[in-house]
Amino acid sequence: MKKYEYEWQQQIQVFIEEIDKGIKDYKDEDLTLQVLSKKFGYSEFYITKRFKEISGVLFRDYVRRRKLAFALKEIRDSKKDILDFCILLGFNDYESFKAKLVRDHMIRLDQIRARMLGVSSEKLINEMEKSCTNETMKEYISIICEAIFKAKRVILVGALFPMSIAVEFQTDLVTFGKPVIQYHNFDKDINLDENDVTIFISATGRSMNSFIQIKKELGVDKATSILITQNKTYVFGEHKIADYVIHVPGKFDGINFNYQIMTICDLLRVHYYQQYYL
Repeated sequence: MKKYEYEWQQQIQVFIEEIDKGIKDYKDEDLTLQVLSKKFGYSEFYITKRFKEISGVLFRDYVRRRKLAFALKEIRDSKKDILDFCILLGFNDYESFKAKLVRDHMIRLDQIRARMLGVSSEKLINEMEKSCTNETMKEYISIICEAIFKAKRVILVGALFPMSIAVEFQTDLVTFGKPVIQYHNFDKDINLDENDVTIFISATGRSMNSFIQIKKELGVDKATSILITQNKTYVFGEHKIADYVIHVPGKFDGINFNYQIMTICDLLRVHYYQQYYL
């Protein structure tokens, strides 16, 4: 079972790479389930089912959000005006885009409120795998949520698949008015400062360590940093590389860590909502 789950995790990673390639090449036909089904030999139903089970996100929602992310980047990095941006998203004019944006925003708020009914961060903390007491985790999450609330924006850094797991956290915070972006190597113009919060997702923690060394010009040391990891080496003392470290037990098992990421992202967005919107 463990080997089977690992193989599917790798397969989903390939799906994500294909989706990103189709978006960047403006080949919308490559983004359809029918094309992926023929290319990889799985039924459309099975792909959507496994994609949701492993990533926690509906396939169509993931494609839509990735298209929006790429469109935002293209507009940010070019001199195109708002109409070009609307056209990239499939709208003929700004008014149509605005109406859809407002409608989706209100629907999203209602969806968030509905999902939060009967959900508490305390329950999530009690049930999650952790290396500290419930009270310590609750206090720590509150401090991190406060840092996010005060930040001008949040930058997520990690491998492509873990980033797809964090998409619900990302979209909830965006709905609350907090800009959340995923860092990519092709982002040449991004610069971090004291108003940013960076969240690194790395089972071993080594990728964050390397990122800090290689990407010094980005100003990583200026931003408030959060590391989600299974490696307790980076929690204390001279090896601590982040301002805040959410350590979860494990032996660098990718599948187990993915589920832990889902839990932590759920915990952060639930606690953030309850701390600042109730």
